[in-house]
Amino acid sequence: MQSMHTAKAIQYEPGGDTLRIRTVEAAPQAAPAMRDVQLALDAAGFLVAVQFDGEPARPRIALGPASAVASWVPARVLAMESGEVLVTMAAKRVRGGERSPYVPWAIYPATP
Repeated sequence: MQSMHTAKAIQYEPGGDTLRIRTVEAAPQAAPAMRDVQLALDAAGFLVAVQFDGEPARPRIALGPASAVASWVPARVLAMESGEVLVTMAAKRVRGGERSPYVPWAIYPATP
């Protein structure tokens, strides 16, 4: 059975064009690793969920409701030791530089 985690915060990092996703129930990793995923997008192209491929023990991370999903796009993400997930090329892929309609915006402190 697959676990479901809820995103509690996201942060777009323009320098690396990366969207960092922090979950409520972050499950730490042994080490950072690239993972194959499916990105669920809504009709406007915003990220709704991240589904880890071929790993039933890996969670599905929900940012929004399943009813908002309009399409799925294959991608690779970096799963961090802290349990956070980083989506690269985020501006084009998931409208990362824009305010998400699903998750509180930029909860993390700004970096100089």
